[in-house]
Amino acid sequence: MSTDQIEHIVASENYALYVVERYLSLFGPERTLDILKAFQRAPVTSINVNTCNVDVKDLIARMEAKRFHLEPVPWCNTGFWLHDARDFEKRHDLGSLAEYSIAPGATHEYLLGLYSIQNASSMLPPVLLDPQPGEQVLDMAAAPGSKFVQMGQMMRNKGILVGVERTLDRIPALKANVQRCGVTNSVIACNDSRELGEQFKGFDKVLLDAPCTGEGLMGSDPSRKNSRSVGDIETMMNIQIQLLEKAVSLVRPGGRVVYSTCSLAPEEDEHVVNEILKKHKRIKVVEPPEAIARHFEHGLVKAFQVKFREDLKNAVRVFPYHHPTRPEGFFAAILEKPGSQGGDA
Repeated sequence: MSTDQIEHIVASENYALYVVERYLSLFGPERTLDILKAFQRAPVTSINVNTCNVDVKDLIARMEAKRFHLEPVPWCNTGFWLHDARDFEKRHDLGSLAEYSIAPGATHEYLLGLYSIQNASSMLPPVLLDPQPGEQVLDMAAAPGSKFVQMGQMMRNKGILVGVERTLDRIPALKANVQRCGVTNSVIACNDSRELGEQFKGFDKVLLDAPCTGEGLMGSDPSRKNSRSVGDIETMMNIQIQLLEKAVSLVRPGGRVVYSTCSLAPEEDEHVVNEILKKHKRIKVVEPPEAIARHFEHGLVKAFQVKFREDLKNAVRVFPYHHPTRPEGFFAAILEKPGSQGGDA
């Protein structure tokens, strides 16, 4: 039955055949069908409250007055899915409310920097990195800035937050988000993170939300169902390995790196981390807090007959079927550098 449904979805939505063949090999027919069904609709819009500028309860009250219903994101205490209050009322028989027509990106609250529009999955990497006030933190691929701003708010604008972005055309959006949200402890640089020099070493924590094929975004961007190839995966994988190698070199001994992508491809996820672990055997993949990990699936320790190091099971995989709101597909792993330089660290 699931095979017939898969064939129907593939034909009707013009999937590249390699995508589905790989999913079937990795996940089997039932989970493949779950993924494809979830990708048939865009994710529910979600926001991240900027607690440097507003209390969460106050923001909820202001948004509900605008006829939004906010549903908490369970892995991020400042994250909420936005629902049309009319639909919510209909489901819960609460009576009728006046229609609202204002978009989440056009409210006074948004323009005042009280929240950012951010997919719930993308809130996960900063939560896993857990930057603290007073720390020195690097974001190696900072634009357009939702994770960068999120980390600034987690740091309470104390310490140093450095954002590096390779593409000059993406810098204005990053600056606009930083200014709108009032991230005052930030420094922005336009550079290829692979080329960062000695002066960038010694960060307490590093976020590498790496450029990728975006395979996990097929719900919000249907063009990705047929616009990529296996060759694209390999190209991105090689860039990601170089970036993660640089990230490991820039974090201080005892510091942490979070590596993440919005791809479901193991070559861009577990394989990239595994390549670094083979070279730096003392680096550990740290298990995330159970309160977060329980919402997702473990990382793979084997894919396409290739075995990965056992602690890659501590990585996190986000699939769009994990929640009715259809969060984007994501991967994240916490890497901990040993506390002293020695050997292959």
